[in-house]
Amino acid sequence: MSPEFYTPELANRSLPLVRAIVSDVVALTGRVTEAHDAYAALREQPDRPQIALNEARARIAEMTASRDACLAELEGLGVLLGDATRGICDFPAEVDGAPVVLCWELGEARVEWYHGRDERHDTTSTRADGVRRRPLELAVTAS
Repeated sequence: MSPEFYTPELANRSLPLVRAIVSDVVALTGRVTEAHDAYAALREQPDRPQIALNEARARIAEMTASRDACLAELEGLGVLLGDATRGICDFPAEVDGAPVVLCWELGEARVEWYHGRDERHDTTSTRADGVRRRPLELAVTAS
């Protein structure tokens, strides 16, 4: 069962598992995209064998199912995936009673940032997707 709110400590303790799952999601997302591109190119060939199309669709379905299983595992942890290509995750939290998310991106060593739950795409962001992040210097409390 996932916590209703994460503390920075709990988010960081969860990071080894989250990192492994998110690494798989990012890799599978890339492979699914490549497989879709290969399938589209194959469909354009006038003499394409139907069996090749069927095999390509089966590979896409298999990888998609694996990625979906990873996403379900993250959801079970209460972690929100913001970007499957870069591995951006949010952990629900509170700061001074206000709902926020502790944010982490694949490649970062620790969860050290947060932003409001409704904040998105601020151009002054330090995060690659445009979300404005603040350093986790404030006390984040769990309910």
